[in-house]
Amino acid sequence: MSLSSAALAIGCVLTLFGWWLTRAVAGAGLRATAPLALFAIFLDGALPLAVFGFLYAATGRAVFAGALTLALAAGFAFADRRKREVLIEPIVISDVFLAFDIFRHPSLALPFPDMARVMTGVGLVASAFGALLVLEPAAWPWSPWPALSIAVAVLAAIWALTRPLNAAAGRILRRLAPSGDPVRDGARFGALATLAIYGIVARAERTRRRAATAPCAVAVPLLRHHAGCAPVVLVQCESFFDVRRIHPSVDRALLPNLDRCRRGGLQWGHLSVPCWGANTVRTEFAVLTGLPEAAIGLDKFNPYQGFARAPVSSIAWQMRSEGYHTICIHPFDRRFYGRDRVMRNLGFDEFMGEEVFNGAERIGAYVADVEVARFTAQLLKEREPNVFVFVVTMENHGPWPNGHANGALNGADLWHQGLALPEDERHALKGFMQGVRNADAMLGVLTHAFAAGPPGGLLAMYGDHLPSFPKTFRSLGFCDGRSDYLLWRAGSGEGVRRDLAAQDLARTILEARRAPATAIAAYGGS
Repeated sequence: MSLSSAALAIGCVLTLFGWWLTRAVAGAGLRATAPLALFAIFLDGALPLAVFGFLYAATGRAVFAGALTLALAAGFAFADRRKREVLIEPIVISDVFLAFDIFRHPSLALPFPDMARVMTGVGLVASAFGALLVLEPAAWPWSPWPALSIAVAVLAAIWALTRPLNAAAGRILRRLAPSGDPVRDGARFGALATLAIYGIVARAERTRRRAATAPCAVAVPLLRHHAGCAPVVLVQCESFFDVRRIHPSVDRALLPNLDRCRRGGLQWGHLSVPCWGANTVRTEFAVLTGLPEAAIGLDKFNPYQGFARAPVSSIAWQMRSEGYHTICIHPFDRRFYGRDRVMRNLGFDEFMGEEVFNGAERIGAYVADVEVARFTAQLLKEREPNVFVFVVTMENHGPWPNGHANGALNGADLWHQGLALPEDERHALKGFMQGVRNADAMLGVLTHAFAAGPPGGLLAMYGDHLPSFPKTFRSLGFCDGRSDYLLWRAGSGEGVRRDLAAQDLARTILEARRAPATAIAAYGGS
């Protein structure tokens, strides 16, 4: 065997090993008898094969190309495994696009390690690959054309599958019967094939699903009226839930405003949400639109990525049709999750981002919840009563490596000293609980503003998902993935408990706004 043939064999083995790593993490095997299953295996291996082919064509060095392909595949496998551990979900197609936001806001997506170690590791890896590139002899004189040809072919295939051939490709891939459960489908098809199947099928079905969910009318009323109108505020509170549910040892007096609003509000209960630990926009979209995941198909993993790039029926459109001025407030980068491009499609007249909170108090990197509450309260004073405000908070967004910057609570304030918790999550949990207490203070500011404002105003608040504390929850035997919600109106009397799904909350809000307080028990989820 010649030296170049041996190098090619080694490069191919390294590439196959990297591909096997991605399948091993997903729990996918290599046995297949049915033609469609064989096709899924081919689809799963196409990406590592294309990467190896491009690198080999670009450098003429097979071992270098195989080693780099292995490194990239191992990095993907590591990230996939880590996400499964932390968020109970593998890498999905929307993560590929959200990866760009990691560079803009790394603390949102990664509990970043020490930067000195990161840079040292990157330097060592780059040096190793650089040395391999120099030391391995090239199989042929360098030319740009082989690599360019492969790149053009791959880009042309992607363009065809997402444009002229998308509908046909979607019908073919639908024959594989993807379940929509990325864990199950990853084990059936492989992690990389699942990404391709989800992306192609979601795009192929998007136009039809959009047509079924478009608002009846998107025109703005020429004259905003406010006779008999009262303000409505809907707050999506980051990672909020009644944390006392995790264990009886948690301080019962932790959330005084929530307890007061439950006693004297309209309705409250647990909220079934479509995510855990992250992926806020899944719950956000479900609450605003009232659409179940089945209505948006495989776009469910990030509805803002593609689905909501056209008008979608929502509570905001409904409020606009009744003469309300609709406002979204998000004290963060307005580009995150593409909200700056989709909020108008969801029926909002105005979208206020981080720019309106210059000089506001921050907890760590994020605008404090109480500052958002004060801004909203002032907005209600300045605007006509026919205003619908949707607030998306950020203060209690993870990770919480050392608790909040303003100091975490001590252990006695949270739980009995004898309660054993995983050490690597204990301090972060303290920071999270401080954030929950601050969210309760935000609720106090808002209810005070409503009590002092026009009669009949309605306040709703819910948590987008539970925080990611897998070891703590497991050690305490807590496995309930539901968050909590609240509907409150001043002077309503005793609140009624009704557990809901996220997509049912908008309907409940609309009914509560139109009905007298005593009628709230007549509707709601079960």
